[in-house]
Amino acid sequence: MSGLAKSYEKAVKKEIGAHAAWLPVTNTLKVGDFGYFEGGVFRSVGNLKDKYPDIVMNIAPGPESKLNFTTEGTRVSKIGLGGKTTDSFAALGDAEASLKYEFGKKNSLVVKADTVVVEQLQNIDDVALSLAAKSNWRKKYKVVSATYTGENCLIICAREAESNFTISASANILGEIEGGKAEGDFKTASSKASTYDSIGESGVVAIRLFKLNLFNKTKLLGDDQLTLDDIEIKHDFDLESEDGLEDDF
Repeated sequence: MSGLAKSYEKAVKKEIGAHAAWLPVTNTLKVGDFGYFEGGVFRSVGNLKDKYPDIVMNIAPGPESKLNFTTEGTRVSKIGLGGKTTDSFAALGDAEASLKYEFGKKNSLVVKADTVVVEQLQNIDDVALSLAAKSNWRKKYKVVSATYTGENCLIICAREAESNFTISASANILGEIEGGKAEGDFKTASSKASTYDSIGESGVVAIRLFKLNLFNKTKLLGDDQLTLDDIEIKHDFDLESEDGLEDDF
């Protein structure tokens, strides 16, 4: 697992107790996707709707969430007129200003989304039992049981230490961006080409997964709750051991 992807996984786990969708926002993951881990990153190879049209998936909205994470060692500066720092953008109105992030450590990131919409599989138990009856189902596969879609996200991922990233816009827009609602006209500048950013875009930032174990019991890779008594729930997917993130092939 790359250092940057691992840092993002830790951030998502801390904030909402789920797995990272990597790359964030730009991926095409959806509920019912199945696949495996490669280099610690989930790779989808198909969707249950296409592979098994007879399996009914009850997908419904879940409770909204938020993301607000900044890596330790990151310095955030609000810069107003004349290059002077300020404590708040509110007092600057629509004057031009800048929001600067200075990353002191490698694999640092900022992840903010004021609104994270959840879509989740309501009948995991029924789907799992149906998969257990399929002779060609591979138990190595994990299935996406929920997706977390961040709206108008602010995501900055800095691979190299001593990187900086600056967003320039009117102060009122920067105030919204800093709060996790990136909308409006802005410009960006980065000191390193290796920095990844997604600002103002909406997309999947996190997922929940389940799989069948060797005894056809359902194993949840997260904090989901089910109704069946024989479901094994793995609440603590410790990233130091990367249990549950091992390569499958």
